[in-house]
Amino acid sequence: MKPFWETSQQVRAFDVDANNRLKVSSIFDYFQDAASLHADNLKVGYDEMIPMGYFWVMSWAKFEFNSYPKFKDEVKVQTWGKKQHKLYSVRDFLMLDDDENVLCKATTAWLFLDAKSLRPKIMPQLFPDVIFLKDKSAIDDLPEKFKYNPNTELVYSKELKYSDIDLNKHTNNAKYVEMLLDCYNNEFHNSHRMKSLTISFLSETKFGDTIELSASDQTEANNSHFVEGKNLKTGKTVFQAKIIWK
Repeated sequence: MKPFWETSQQVRAFDVDANNRLKVSSIFDYFQDAASLHADNLKVGYDEMIPMGYFWVMSWAKFEFNSYPKFKDEVKVQTWGKKQHKLYSVRDFLMLDDDENVLCKATTAWLFLDAKSLRPKIMPQLFPDVIFLKDKSAIDDLPEKFKYNPNTELVYSKELKYSDIDLNKHTNNAKYVEMLLDCYNNEFHNSHRMKSLTISFLSETKFGDTIELSASDQTEANNSHFVEGKNLKTGKTVFQAKIIWK
């Protein structure tokens, strides 16, 4: 079992946006793919856990972006389990270019859930052989609750369709990132780049649910915005995000 995992990837045409920048949602996908491969290597991945009645969900993440790769660029993704923090297994990531420059870094918090009760389990108690690299950190922040920003307005609503649903039969986290990016028009994206994203995933959504997206005023001078998604069917908040633009 390897405590540290590294993969390489060439940026594909459908992973970049109209400005030839690797999409934030694609970075989410790259990182989650690397995490899945590493979990398989650690014997706590999908194939091992589902028969045992457990599964992983990402609950919280913070991303910081230095630079965005372009179509055909070669990138390297590194990931490792960092620590157990309360109920969360914390996993960090780095994305590097060919010269080892850090393009993006992230820290994420995952819950290890019992499939029947949906209650979290303490992963290291069940699998003590899994090694954490406690002295290696991409970002030091730990999960925290958002303070609701009341100065938000409804931007749009989206009914979840076939293409939004993943292997676990619910909406993939990267889809929520796509939704929050769609809160901004083309002109805004042409003149801004995301500097950091902090996002909490609070409840699941499934096929046929409708998510209502609300965002803070895009004209705010400080470039710090709040975006929230709510499930109209259940009334529950699905995700909350703080974005800093530059």
